[in-house]
Amino acid sequence: MPLSNTDANSPSITSPTPPELVPSAVPITPPDLVYPEPLSAHDAAAYVDLRRESAWFESAGQWSTFRGPKAAEALNGLVTNDVSLLQPGEGMHAAALTPKGKVLCDMFVFRLDEETFMLTMLRTAAPQWLATARKYVNPRLAKVEDESEKWTTWMVYGTQASKAVASLGGADDSVEDLLDVKMQGLAEWTLWQHGLWNIGPATVRLIRAPLMGSMPGFIIMADARDADVVRERLEQSVSRHATSAVWNITQVEGGRPAFGIDMDDNTIPQEANLDTLGAISFTKGCYTGQETVARIHFRGHVNRRLRGLLGSSALPQHGQIVDATGKVVGDVRSTVISPRLGPIAIAMLRREVQAGDTVIVEGTDGPITAEVRELPFSE
Repeated sequence: MPLSNTDANSPSITSPTPPELVPSAVPITPPDLVYPEPLSAHDAAAYVDLRRESAWFESAGQWSTFRGPKAAEALNGLVTNDVSLLQPGEGMHAAALTPKGKVLCDMFVFRLDEETFMLTMLRTAAPQWLATARKYVNPRLAKVEDESEKWTTWMVYGTQASKAVASLGGADDSVEDLLDVKMQGLAEWTLWQHGLWNIGPATVRLIRAPLMGSMPGFIIMADARDADVVRERLEQSVSRHATSAVWNITQVEGGRPAFGIDMDDNTIPQEANLDTLGAISFTKGCYTGQETVARIHFRGHVNRRLRGLLGSSALPQHGQIVDATGKVVGDVRSTVISPRLGPIAIAMLRREVQAGDTVIVEGTDGPITAEVRELPFSE
């Protein structure tokens, strides 16, 4: 479940601003280099809590419904994964593509019933998704509706996330045996499983979302009218509130690409590792952009792919990457300073660059050495 790309109190990642269209005779100025900053004391403590207990996050994702008598068939024609396989209470990662097979946005899809799907994605990616769905889907088959204003969402992650979420319930959860039963039940939820859950007087939709690798976590989706109730419970029961600065670090550590930073509508899905992240089906029927994706999978390869970088010092976003011979081999995308790993980044690198290689990132104050790592970074 994505957070917003930027946060006033969280400078670790800054979304790139697309250059304006200019005549080809006018050179485009390269984007400024943007350096990450260390976490605040509060967020550093929240990062520790994630690995010891749990922490909760605010979410600024966009939510939409895709509903109609042919919703599964229509949605399957627009996204990379096979949503027709989903049963009510299940979900999956997917992406929508341009006709040329480039990433329009990535999303998480949840089936509510036979005719209804709920989708979430970054707000910055939502306009193009909504426009595409409304353009290509016959409204007699299915309709897409932006429902972001109806819902308020949070996320609870950490080694003790199941215990934290179980403790959000009603007054009867003070009984230790009942709390243990709820905690054990949540721990057994499968990935992307979702269902209704009670938090005090509020009924919410709870989603088991694997957005931090193997670290347990849940999305809490509440009616906006119940937001105050749920937030109060979170403040009382979950050890610490974390900002998007902490979230960004966990996403880079986990190798999860952010739309608008690590990938955009110039990116082929396999370049962004959406195949290894389980967001693509290679056995389903036709969908927009499928030809490019299938040709690469069955007959070729991509010439570049997202990899990790472990820097000798902070790595600048947009920084150009060169190899030992001075050849340009890529550029830095998301960049953070991990309390556990140090300066790390997600970078788009040419396929000949291998894990373990040393590369040079061109920084404001001179070159920065970095080691290429496979994604995700080791947990």
